[in-house]
Amino acid sequence: MSTSKKHHRVALIGAGRIAAVHLGFARSVKNATVVAVCDADAARAEAFARERNVPAAFSDVGEMLRATEPNIVHVVTPPTTHARLAIAAMQAGANVLVEKPMAMRVDECDRMIAVAREHGRRICVDHNRLFDPVIQKVRAFVGSGKLGEVVSVEAHQGVNPVEDGAAAGGNGKAHWSVEDAFAPLYNLGPHPLYLVSEFLGPVRSIEVSGLQPAAGEAFIPEIRIVLQGDDRFGFVAFSMRSQPYLNHLNVFGTKATLRVNLNTMTVITEQNRKLPKMVGKLMANFEPAAQLVTSAVGNAIAVATRRMKTYPGIRETVRRFYKSLDDGAPPPVTGEQGRDNVALLNAIQDQLTTVVETPRPRATGTEGGAAWTS
Repeated sequence: MSTSKKHHRVALIGAGRIAAVHLGFARSVKNATVVAVCDADAARAEAFARERNVPAAFSDVGEMLRATEPNIVHVVTPPTTHARLAIAAMQAGANVLVEKPMAMRVDECDRMIAVAREHGRRICVDHNRLFDPVIQKVRAFVGSGKLGEVVSVEAHQGVNPVEDGAAAGGNGKAHWSVEDAFAPLYNLGPHPLYLVSEFLGPVRSIEVSGLQPAAGEAFIPEIRIVLQGDDRFGFVAFSMRSQPYLNHLNVFGTKATLRVNLNTMTVITEQNRKLPKMVGKLMANFEPAAQLVTSAVGNAIAVATRRMKTYPGIRETVRRFYKSLDDGAPPPVTGEQGRDNVALLNAIQDQLTTVVETPRPRATGTEGGAAWTS
């Protein structure tokens, strides 16, 4: 059987911060060549192409698709444009890797999936945290049975609006992630939702609570979400006020518990030991500490030897998606999985609408105030 791989012609739609990340990882795939970049801002597209040695720059998507005929397109634009751009690319014959969230509404996701089927194209959603090294360790641990049955899953997503707003790139325009009250949720909310869903299974019900923003505040400061699966619960905390901006995932099982820090890329396993009571209490401190030191040292070595890079999950998503096209296999994250994630985001927004419509009075002094600093 032939083992030759098709050479992929890759184009980027979007020339922002995350486009540069996708560009580097696309170029790391041996049988792929980046042929063009497109951005509605022609000057931005041209600067991106010039600075990063991309052969061609366009400001019109249709013109780029006709001129360069890519078979893979990365859609790395604000999510309000994802459906329109992904559909145009698939209709032109390209497979699509679209940034999260897949789109803004479920009906847009449905159209994207329908077009992919109609034109025989594949669409992959960049749920990149699923492929971060620590999450792959957790998935392997759960799959091995060492965790036992999953009892519940908890995620905490800290949000820094200042950092997100700075992503505009200095052009004086607000980044899409801070455009309105729900923009931060659609920017960072997909991550904890798809991580919890990975270990929860199909979501049967969702309950959402949120603190009303104070008068003059743009965002909902605290959101709490309870997801119920068939036989377990999932919990998501979405926080703009807690310091520092933590990003954690905890998976609780009948045999062990896994605690993941997605900021430091470390995972700690906690489980019962057959030890005398006092010894067991001491080991409950020393064992996690030893695991943390080991993980930290391993990460430091990986960074020093350049084996660990920023956004490792995106790199792995890109690699797996391209390989799935070589092998004729399903993408690492399907359109249906992307749709499920957007359905949760829509449900959260729907339940929080009244919270945004009736802001609470602003507190006086500093008590209860949020510090918008990085």
